[in-house]
Amino acid sequence: MEIKSPSVGKVLRLSVEPGAQVERGQEILVIESMKVEIPIKAPATGRLSEFRVGAGAQIQRGALLAIIAG
Repeated sequence: MEIKSPSVGKVLRLSVEPGAQVERGQEILVIESMKVEIPIKAPATGRLSEFRVGAGAQIQRGALLAIIAG
C-alpha cells in the first residue's frame, strides 16, 4: 500500500524504522506544511517496507512517502 503526501511541505521526522510492523492509525512520519505539523499515519496494519523520502526532504502534494506491505 502506497502512502502519499496530503500536501506540499517538508518531512520533519520519520517515526518508525523501515521493516517495522505498524498498526493502522500509528504515526509513521511527520510533515510540516505552512508551519503546521501533520502526522502521517498508517492506513493499514502491515510491515513498513520502505520510506521513499528522508527527514528534511521537500515534498509535493501526492508525493510517494512510504510503502506498507500487507
